[in-house]
Parts: sequence; C-alpha cells; structure tokens
Amino acid sequence: MDLGIVGKRAIVTGGSRGIGRATARQFLLEGARVLICARDAAVAQIARDELATESKGEVHAVQADMSREGDIRLVVDTAVAKLGGVDILVNNAGTMYSGRFAALNDDALKLQLETKLFGFMRAIRLVYPMMREQKWGRIVNLIGGAGKEPDPYMFGSGMTNSALLNLTKSLSAEFGESNVLVNAVCPGWVDTNLWKKNAEGLRAELGAQSQEDARRLAAKKNSLNRFGKPEELANAIVFLCSERASYITGVSLNLDGGRLKSLW
Repeated sequence: MDLGIVGKRAIVTGGSRGIGRATARQFLLEGARVLICARDAAVAQIARDELATESKGEVHAVQADMSREGDIRLVVDTAVAKLGGVDILVNNAGTMYSGRFAALNDDALKLQLETKLFGFMRAIRLVYPMMREQKWGRIVNLIGGAGKEPDPYMFGSGMTNSALLNLTKSLSAEFGESNVLVNAVCPGWVDTNLWKKNAEGLRAELGAQSQEDARRLAAKKNSLNRFGKPEELANAIVFLCSERASYITGVSLNLDGGRLKSLW
C-alpha cells in the first residue's frame, strides 16, 4: 500500500530508541524526511547515523529535552531549517509515572506534566500554523491506556494521560477544517527500555518473585499474552500520518494487545 507520504517532513520526539526510533525508521522507509530528538546528544547522533544507514533516507537529529520550552522551539526551528517545514508531528517523548497514591511525588508528577502535557501542547502550538497554512498536517500523540482505565498503580500517568486524551479530541475538532488530523495512540506493555525502568516497581505491585515473572504476569493481562514490539506500534503510527488515514481524526487507538476491555 502506498501511504502517500514520500517527501513529507516529520518530527519524531524521543526518536533515538524504542517506539520513537521504530517510528522514525518506518517513516524513512516510506520516503518521508525525518528529524528526531533526544535528551542525550551522543545518543541522538548515533541513532541518526544508524537510521540513515538502515534506510538510506534523510534524517537529522537534535539534542532536546521536551520538558523545556526553549528546547522544543529548537526542535521545530531545526526542522524548518533542515526540512523546510513540518507536515507531521509525532509526540512520543515522555515518561511513565507509576506507583500508588502514597508514593506520589509532586516533583516527579510536575516533570511528567511538563514533558508530556505541556511538552505536547508546546510542540503542537509551534507546528500547527505551518500545517494550517498548507492545509495538510498529521499529529499523533503517544499517550497510554491509564488515561482511559484508571489503575491505582498508574495514578500519576493516569492523570496526565486523561488530560492528553481530552487535548487530542478537542484539537481534532478545532483543526479539522484545516485538514490537520489529530489522533492518539495508547500503548500497552511494549518491549522497550521504559519497561525495564519500571520492572522492579511492577514486580512489587504484582507480588511476583522476579522481574521476569512480573513480565509474564503483565503479559497475561492482554488478549495476546505477550508484550508488543516497537515496530508494531510504529506501523500504526505511520499509517495514521498517511494519506490512507485521511478520514481518521480524534481517534485514540489502543495498541495494547487487547489489554483494555472497555468499548472505546
């Protein structure tokens, strides 16, 4: 299937590893031109070089912390300088804040809100005028199932994600007349470094004997009894950013192997 995005200019935040990197790679294989960012300059550059070698496509990298307003502006300004503009924004950079209410830390929650809620909004604010002017744009926000189905263990992420789901739906209505489509992807457990960072907390939460046991127990919570692969999420994200998804906006797509049991 021709996705119709050859030459389109895409920003993928948090694009040096995991879902972001897989998404950047798939864009490049489809002929899009890509800018990735990461907090660590060396990591960003290594990912850029490897993606360029793998895909033979045009990819640029910039060091940026998406919790900082100035860094977000740098990302967009660099995309304009290197690519000539922005057609696609994938808001992927973020953190997963797990733990029950007693463990809730104001500073950690503020960081997540700055990185995800405010970070996503600030990036959208900067790219939307370009998309509106050209009457074409795609925005995909990586959110999470805890925004739809409250989980005491995911208390902090749940609050953040609920706000982002509201943001996505609201902007899809506002931006629609400019042919700027705004959608969300809600991952379940995916085999990335983010899982590893939260493995010990999940082990304690599930009462598992080891992190590997915790992984097996977590996997059994979805219909496919396994973790997702970054490439599986990337395929759906890139599709939502394509011409083939031209009548899809305001959707929050669960990519969780059937984890959530709700009707939406």
